[in-house]
Amino acid sequence: MTLKFIIATFLIIGCINSEAQNYNTNHFKIFYTTLDDKNVNEIADSLEANYTRIITDLQCQEPVTVKIHFYADTPSYREGVKPWAPNLPSWSGGSIVGDSVIHVISPNAPKQDYQAQIKNVIHEFAHCVSRHVNWSIVNNPRWLWEAIAIYESNQTSDPRQLSYLVDQKPPTLKELNDFSDTAIYDVGYFLGEYLVDTKGKPVLNTLIKNNGNIKQTLSMDDEEFTAKWFAFVKKKYGI
Repeated sequence: MTLKFIIATFLIIGCINSEAQNYNTNHFKIFYTTLDDKNVNEIADSLEANYTRIITDLQCQEPVTVKIHFYADTPSYREGVKPWAPNLPSWSGGSIVGDSVIHVISPNAPKQDYQAQIKNVIHEFAHCVSRHVNWSIVNNPRWLWEAIAIYESNQTSDPRQLSYLVDQKPPTLKELNDFSDTAIYDVGYFLGEYLVDTKGKPVLNTLIKNNGNIKQTLSMDDEEFTAKWFAFVKKKYGI
């Protein structure tokens, strides 16, 4: 990382901080837009309501305080994170910088589903907590990194609506680790649910710490793990 890059990033973050209004809670400092004037306290309450649960679930041993930068629309979000994430996928609505800064499209932004975007902010917070537990966990492996954040933010769906699951073709871990494949966002909740329901919540911390080493943690290889989480989903959801 060059000095020029660091200075540019600092200036941009400083600009965001100076121009936005901010709202502080015990664990979050929210830099918000005029879109959020009427309900920023409600948004903050939603985040605080999930704080202790996620910290406890992931067994994070240190307090996590996070700065959250809201953007009024997708173009301003993409421009805001461009210095460190110039090639974001088109579907990205939030991202983290380090383990304590979140950049995300406002839940009140036009074309955003308010409740879905609240969950997206919680998703990014879960990423921050995971990174506090193990700095090297970011997309290493991707399936675990996303599954934990998706599970902790309750971003679930009906697996009976996923054609590849109905056709009895669950994605492999290799496929879920592929950045060009978005299936992890469909099935991530069910991976987390399988792990917690069958092994208990402490398994999340163990897997974060050993970067998803399922052989060491669960005494399974990738194929057996895929078969077992899918069998769990089939039985629970009647696929």
